[in-house]
Amino acid sequence: MTDGASHTRPRELAARREHLLLRSAQLREQIGARTQVLRPAFRAVDRVRGGARAVRSNRGWVLLGAAALAGAALVRPRLVLGLGARAWAGWQAYRRVQPIARTLLRQLM
Repeated sequence: MTDGASHTRPRELAARREHLLLRSAQLREQIGARTQVLRPAFRAVDRVRGGARAVRSNRGWVLLGAAALAGAALVRPRLVLGLGARAWAGWQAYRRVQPIARTLLRQLM
């Protein structure tokens, strides 16, 4: 009697292990599918962190640029505001054209 029982226990454990491995694979797939929604947020955070790292590594240039911009704003505020408005409009145009340009480039390649 103990001989038959000793053979079924390892089989039960192997079957249980197989079931758990399959369940684990299913759960990993579910987690992967659910995190797709968060990818844009993760990319944005990575870009912000990269920008912060760049500012930290070029602190002197950033301070020099900020001082020059502040000096220009004090001396010619209208000019700085006009340049800022043009830069903002250019940025907005770039953001609108960028997806179209990417699509065209993908089609060409």
